[in-house]
Amino acid sequence: MTPRPETSTPAAWLAPDAPTFAVVGKVNMGKSAVLATLLEEDDDAIIRISNEPGETTRCQRLSLILDGAERLRFIDTPGFQQPIEALRAIRALAEHPERGPGPADLKRFVERYRDTDTFVDECVLLAPILEGAGVIYVVDPGARLHDAFIAEIEILRLSAGPRLAVLNPKTDKAPSHEDAWRAELGKAFNLVRTFNAFAARFKARRELLAALNQIDERDQAHLGATLERLDTEWAQRREDAAELIMDFMARALTHTERTSYVDDATPEAARREALAAAHKRYFAAIAELEREATDRLLALYRHRHTQARTQAVLAEDIDLTEAETWQRFGLDRRQLTFAGAATGAAGGGWVDIATAGHTLGLGALFGGSVGGALAWFKGDALPSLNLSVGRRATLGGRALTVGPPKNANFAWILLDLVLLRYRAIMDLTHAVRDRDGLAGPGGAGKDGLVQGLGSARQKMLARWFGHLAKDPDAHRHDPEIRAAIEATLAEIEQARAD
Repeated sequence: MTPRPETSTPAAWLAPDAPTFAVVGKVNMGKSAVLATLLEEDDDAIIRISNEPGETTRCQRLSLILDGAERLRFIDTPGFQQPIEALRAIRALAEHPERGPGPADLKRFVERYRDTDTFVDECVLLAPILEGAGVIYVVDPGARLHDAFIAEIEILRLSAGPRLAVLNPKTDKAPSHEDAWRAELGKAFNLVRTFNAFAARFKARRELLAALNQIDERDQAHLGATLERLDTEWAQRREDAAELIMDFMARALTHTERTSYVDDATPEAARREALAAAHKRYFAAIAELEREATDRLLALYRHRHTQARTQAVLAEDIDLTEAETWQRFGLDRRQLTFAGAATGAAGGGWVDIATAGHTLGLGALFGGSVGGALAWFKGDALPSLNLSVGRRATLGGRALTVGPPKNANFAWILLDLVLLRYRAIMDLTHAVRDRDGLAGPGGAGKDGLVQGLGSARQKMLARWFGHLAKDPDAHRHDPEIRAAIEATLAEIEQARAD
């Protein structure tokens, strides 16, 4: 879903074919944050979010666009500044004071004060409501319910239109005044819902949009169709994400680095130097592929601000040459054994080489070993690279091709890392603006996801890894694998939503 911002004159507040809702509340209650998360917009130039009060000083129109059509319209409004005084003025203007004020008196209030320096913000925020916009009232249930809030609630009740109250907690602590808020809001609003703009994931965003379908029966058909389009669009994004991950895996598992050295007076030293340089380039290239995949996933889920700031931190996040990486991520030895057995024997004819030419005791040649046995043996080993040696065209030279690692866990570690990136992206909300970029797994202990995939899916993926090594172009877009990765992504989303 794509928001389309536009500041407008009051005559243009309402859309002929899209239900319109004004998002209102006291200053610094999180109105803009709710809209940013709901509409997936993290650009301060479009929706400004700040701890400084009064950042929103005028009404701004923001549209939910699906399939190129405006489906919903939201109006970000300034906050209430003088609700108690405004309510007193509305009551003073009531045509029938004995019955209390009504919608006509609310309109009379705006007409009386809109061209003055009094009640400026109140008149601005009420203008679209008087044009017919529904109300989404945002409050922090951690704040004490005092007279100013009660005055706001009463003013909005006078609009007589559809009204939804949103409890937007600003901390992770349980709000201490929620019961009081719900009791008071229940007197004036059609529905009360909790929506944490700084933690809400897709399920919560969808549920808030679905709540709009419950406050005005006139728009139920339109809103129902909007939710269906939203679900379709999200499913398409998940399919695209699976394709991105498959492309990354295919490129990473088949990447090699070429180098050469000259058989001079010290051929072994020249060989070690060339191999060390190629080894470094190889893992730098894998890291770049992973950064690129992360960047594309961020773009797919419309984290433009985070996307721009993430590239600088990923380079120092995970090091595939560190033993800790190979202990924390990927499959355990038992799982590697079963998964490896599905791929058959490991290929021979390769020289096992590690950094600076050391073998780490793994041996120089592998061939004819059963896949499961090899996986068990190399389960915790550092990433030793395949090496192919040939003659250069120049006299006395040698051509070297290194990569990919022979370790059976390499593919699983790569998959683990990109799935963890996906999970981190699912945890991002567009309302948070102070991060330096997408955080990596970090911390201690076991962080990986692939161990929980189930043996059937692990075997399926292991076979796919083997096919990629032989013919990546033929298997890059395997529909069965795409469905398995899509299912994995859906499970990640569900786990974060529960």
